[in-house]
Amino acid sequence: MMNEVFWISHPDAVCDDEKLFRFRKTMSIWDEFDRATVDISAEARYKLYINGRLAAVGPCKGTSVKKYYDTIDVAAYLNQGDNEVVVEVLQLASIPSMVKGKSIPAVIRTGNMALAMSLELYRGKELCYRQVTKKDNGWQVAEVTGVTFRGYNDAVIVEKHNGPEKNKEVYVPAVQRWDVDSDDKAYYPWGGFNMLYLYPRPIPMMYQKPVMLKRNGCLIECDYLTFGIPTFRFTGEGKITLRYAECYGERKSKGDRTDPSLGLFGYEDEIVCHGEVTFEPFWFRCFRYIRMTFEGEVALADLTFLEMSYPFVFRPDYDFGSERDNKLWEISARTLMRCTHESYEDCPYYEQLQYGMDTSLQMIFNYQFTDDDRLARKAIDDFRSSQRPDGIMVSRYPSVYDQYIPTFSFFYIFMVHAHYQRFGDRKLVRENLRAVDGVLEWFENFKDEATGLIRRSKFWNFIDWAEPWDHQWVGGIPFTSDGGIIAIHSAMMCYFLRIGAELYDACGRHCTAEEYRTRAAALAKQINALCYDEETGLYADDMAHVNYSQHMQTWCVLAGIAEGDRARAIMENSVDLAAKSTFAFAYFYFRALEQVGMYDRSDKLMDDYRNLIDLHCTTIPETPVGARSDCHAWGAVALYEFSAVILGVRTLDPAAKTVEVRSYVENRPYAKGTVSSIAGDVAVSWRKEGNKLYLSAKAADPAKVTVTLPDGTTYPAAGDGKEYSCQLG
Repeated sequence: MMNEVFWISHPDAVCDDEKLFRFRKTMSIWDEFDRATVDISAEARYKLYINGRLAAVGPCKGTSVKKYYDTIDVAAYLNQGDNEVVVEVLQLASIPSMVKGKSIPAVIRTGNMALAMSLELYRGKELCYRQVTKKDNGWQVAEVTGVTFRGYNDAVIVEKHNGPEKNKEVYVPAVQRWDVDSDDKAYYPWGGFNMLYLYPRPIPMMYQKPVMLKRNGCLIECDYLTFGIPTFRFTGEGKITLRYAECYGERKSKGDRTDPSLGLFGYEDEIVCHGEVTFEPFWFRCFRYIRMTFEGEVALADLTFLEMSYPFVFRPDYDFGSERDNKLWEISARTLMRCTHESYEDCPYYEQLQYGMDTSLQMIFNYQFTDDDRLARKAIDDFRSSQRPDGIMVSRYPSVYDQYIPTFSFFYIFMVHAHYQRFGDRKLVRENLRAVDGVLEWFENFKDEATGLIRRSKFWNFIDWAEPWDHQWVGGIPFTSDGGIIAIHSAMMCYFLRIGAELYDACGRHCTAEEYRTRAAALAKQINALCYDEETGLYADDMAHVNYSQHMQTWCVLAGIAEGDRARAIMENSVDLAAKSTFAFAYFYFRALEQVGMYDRSDKLMDDYRNLIDLHCTTIPETPVGARSDCHAWGAVALYEFSAVILGVRTLDPAAKTVEVRSYVENRPYAKGTVSSIAGDVAVSWRKEGNKLYLSAKAADPAKVTVTLPDGTTYPAAGDGKEYSCQLG
């Protein structure tokens, strides 16, 4: 508990410095205990060591209105007798300027340097020992010497360690700064706002798993792209440079990720060794390869590595009837793991920021194999916290820098809708309705009076990294003939008005739902009148009918703007367009293909994923070619396609919490696996023998699960996995 705990600091700490401090205290424990917990937070980041072992890294990334404290089980780290507790605290500047505040933008901070911690030991339910941070309680603190930091690519921090200057810290008694305010207090007087008010961490701690790294001369290698904290011990006299790389090759020149002839590019740490030095970077490192460069007489004496990630657990019981697809599933699962830590992230190597579009997709991939929605709930809360008074949301949050990609605010609505479809939680929907309305009103204010369509904004009007669009100064933006209207925005607005209406209906607010549908119908009418081109049989991206994309056709299908024969025709006509869907947009393109009965065409794009296996990728890169990041979880779409389509498990009615199993059985001999659903786990297995299909669906609650076979016959699922069959073709 964080009651009677105080923030402590260094007496000479200056607000908005960027320095590393070390707190230490010896705690003598003689009582027997069976449970030990630490509650801890820091400004801006901490690493907790107990008896020389790294116990935790944190605190959980917060927002401008919420800071968190972590609760950690530390029983395995403590001994009877004296225990050395050390907490390293990284202070970061709060000022987002060209000089300060550039390091680790995903960490919101106040600029203070402070630590708050409570250690509690229990024997049964009895509290038998407690130590907290407060005045005159034996805590010492020193500024860490011999270490300098530099922001790299506005994302991570790289370090220079001067071994001869390390361990020369001057410790002084820590000073008490402020009382800790948190939910452990029954009353918060006067109603004022405390920037350091602490909330309990809403997600579990990251797992820490020791991983063996291979060494070949000056090259250190992992079998796959990994993320965590390495610890090196060097001996001798000289300098060491450590270069961390995702793969061989750099942007636009990546091929076989294991081909040394492509070169090894990446960010670097520097260490000066004088006798012996231990180097452990404060911030995480993402890599597949580390190249060590030595100057002088110096050598690597020891290396350990702790891999870290959100503690998702993937089931091993899948088999999708193809060795390549099983490998693609494995790669996709690893990609999601590498991009989920204290938030969803776009990529672990570069920004490490939670982007709206990326996050909305990562959530639905997350939902396919676990009921754990804590990270998703936090993300929805994060983005709601970022909303401006005019309704638009920051495109990536938390972040000390505001960036706006207007359509990414739409994907917040998608997050709320997807969560409701998966969990049926009306309370969460109600909490977010006002923010949903704010997003839609922001776009409403951008309507063009003459056409009724959405005008382009002054912000980054990104849609996808489609190859033709990527050659502009600011990539990812559809071409328009006059620059005034990007029609895709209007088609998206129509779609999100309609799913917004579903959310309002779910909460009994039918008048607003009907208003949304009326607005969507009016928008669809204008799009049909102004954007459909009879000659090409496509919807244009612009008013002059010069530019066309798969993206516009996709949103017109999903939004119900095009229906029936026209919907199928525009998807047929879009297959060979230059502006094709890439990994970022694949999920939505696949849904449109499925909706018009063309899901077999998804294999063309899915082959771009399968081809990554031949390039020895261990994660999904940002784009099919010319990828900047080699790990981008918006591309982990196989997690959804193989579970929701191939196995066929999807929500039928979120209010009733019912599920339908409707497996897509083309192009493979069999498939099996367990899918998490709103009705509990559903284990599906199907196989083809000649022209006959055999399918079983075992459900925790069979009454909530319906099986629909390809011939249209419907059966209840069975608790014992009863097998059903039908003729094919």
